[in-house]
Amino acid sequence: MGWLVLGVLYSAAYAGVGWLLRDQSAILSWFRAAALLVPPITGAVVIVRRRQTWSGCQWLFWSTIALGLAMSAIGLTGWAADELVLGHGTWLAWPSVFALFGSVAPLFALLAQPHRGPREPLAATTAVDIAGLAVVTGFLYSFFVTAPSSSPLLIVSELQQALVVLAMAAAMVAARRTAWRGTYRRLALGALVSFVTLTMSNVEAQQGIYRAAFVYDFTWILPFAFFPWAATTAPASETEEAATEDRELTRPRPWVIFTAVALLPFLDFALRHVAPDEANQTFRDLSTAIAIISVLPLLVARIAAERAELQQAGSTMKLLVHVFEQSQDLILVLTPDGRCRHANSAFCRAMGLSPDELTHLRARDLMVRDGVSADDIHAVVRAGATWRGTVTRTRRDGTTFTSSATVAALLDDVGDPTHIVSVERDISEERRLREQLIHSERLSAIGQLVAGVAHELNNPLQGLMGLTELLINAETRLETRRDLEHVRHDGERAATIVKNLLAFARRSALERSVADLNEIGRSSLVLRAYELKRVGIAVRAEYADDLPMLVVNREEIQQVVLNLIMNAEHAVRSARRPGAITLRTRAEDGAVCLEVSDDGPGVPAELAGRIFEPFFTTKGVGEGTGLGLSVSLGIAQAHNGALELLPSARGARFALTLPAPHQAVMAASKMDASSSGPA
Repeated sequence: MGWLVLGVLYSAAYAGVGWLLRDQSAILSWFRAAALLVPPITGAVVIVRRRQTWSGCQWLFWSTIALGLAMSAIGLTGWAADELVLGHGTWLAWPSVFALFGSVAPLFALLAQPHRGPREPLAATTAVDIAGLAVVTGFLYSFFVTAPSSSPLLIVSELQQALVVLAMAAAMVAARRTAWRGTYRRLALGALVSFVTLTMSNVEAQQGIYRAAFVYDFTWILPFAFFPWAATTAPASETEEAATEDRELTRPRPWVIFTAVALLPFLDFALRHVAPDEANQTFRDLSTAIAIISVLPLLVARIAAERAELQQAGSTMKLLVHVFEQSQDLILVLTPDGRCRHANSAFCRAMGLSPDELTHLRARDLMVRDGVSADDIHAVVRAGATWRGTVTRTRRDGTTFTSSATVAALLDDVGDPTHIVSVERDISEERRLREQLIHSERLSAIGQLVAGVAHELNNPLQGLMGLTELLINAETRLETRRDLEHVRHDGERAATIVKNLLAFARRSALERSVADLNEIGRSSLVLRAYELKRVGIAVRAEYADDLPMLVVNREEIQQVVLNLIMNAEHAVRSARRPGAITLRTRAEDGAVCLEVSDDGPGVPAELAGRIFEPFFTTKGVGEGTGLGLSVSLGIAQAHNGALELLPSARGARFALTLPAPHQAVMAASKMDASSSGPA
């Protein structure tokens, strides 16, 4: 508002000084020449001082207005010079062309649409469009200035200013939800004031009573106060990050510059017939030639700018496609009706499908309905929400995997979905690790419970067995002695169970020594050789040569191997047919592995995760305690090894893996050698 007040005060001061110098025409002319330059130059200076505040199309908007103010200053200077040197008292001469350019500059500047953001990539093409309009407008001005009558030029100036007012009002409505609404409002008010004062001047000029240093000079003073007011309060350009969304708006069509080129011949033909002027025919020919020659380079520049933008867009698109394809996430693009549109390489590999095969499928063909269907997900997404959850994908070979998915819709300008994008991550391994962790935590909790129960049972059990032993020694009756022997047998069995419970719970390593896993396997088979031969079970042994020696507790490792052999024996016998057990050793990746496999019925998939739990057994009542595998697992882990159930086409296959100690021994030897070196 301060600039507007300053403009009013300046206008009043100008009128006062002009009235005081009314009788001194020479001094008054010099005063007008200097005083009329101040308003447009002030606006241009304010804009230039704030040039760092704007960028892209927003700076193009203000630079176009600043250029218009400079053109107005040139027109006013020429007007004053024409009056001082040639004594002309009318403004309808060549300086009016520059003044009209200054008036129409805000209309051209609106092509930049600054309220839509900086939009750096569009600034070059928009500048070419503005230049093309300026050339065509200058071509029109040249015809009207040279016309015999001043009426056409007065009409053009009037219509032009009215068009600027309407355009600024329309821009104010278009930017009503942006920070630029106030800027457009101030410029619209200035255009309206200019229109009113210009109308007054044109009426007087048409009647031939226009004179300088009178109220008509307000046409060139007061309206210019609105430009620095608007420029001072205009919002600054957003940062590059904040303006990203604005840059992605629809690019302008090159209709401006191409329309300008197409209309030039028709405008020239029409104007020569509407306002013929044989005296200035040569000048008009020259004006037409200059306009065409000026527009053609602009056309070439516009095409070059469009090509540069397309190349930049193409490189950006290639980068996005590369990122899309190289992403480790599974990305699937669907049409709104659920047809597969595209998928990245990671998704195709995970599904076992090629991109061409994928395009013939629908979303429902790629997933198992496990609580939620593809139609349910798409219904949520089409409603404008983002769906997050887990889905079960089906591969081409029929296998499945679990995927964590985020599904969202891509919307067009009116809010309708054009595509549906699903970004997923295979979480099968995470689920397996989580289940393994839960299983380990469960075993740990059971181990603590078992240790307490075993200790509580051990004391009364020892007393019971000791008392039974005394009764047996003192008893002479055969039948009673037999019953006591049965009690002692059951007590020993219970003591063995308690011992296994404590071994499972402690997970502690006893005394260890160097042992050969091949020898442990052979001796374990010897212990069961007679029984295996008796029931007709064939034994195959494949021992690896040069197997590294181990540092283990031999008795515990043999207990593990015996448990595996006896479990395999029980599995083969339960099949009620001839079978075989295979024991195999090998070295791999700094570890030694012993496998025990059989051709029995195998372990059902639904029970595979529970076989290492304490007291879980697939044997009949009285045939097993359910502690064999859990105790064996504890022994393996106490030796920093592992006991696993491996996939097998037939029967069951268990692998005991123990670390080879040679690397640790070599590291210890080096440390000893370095510490015992000379001081």
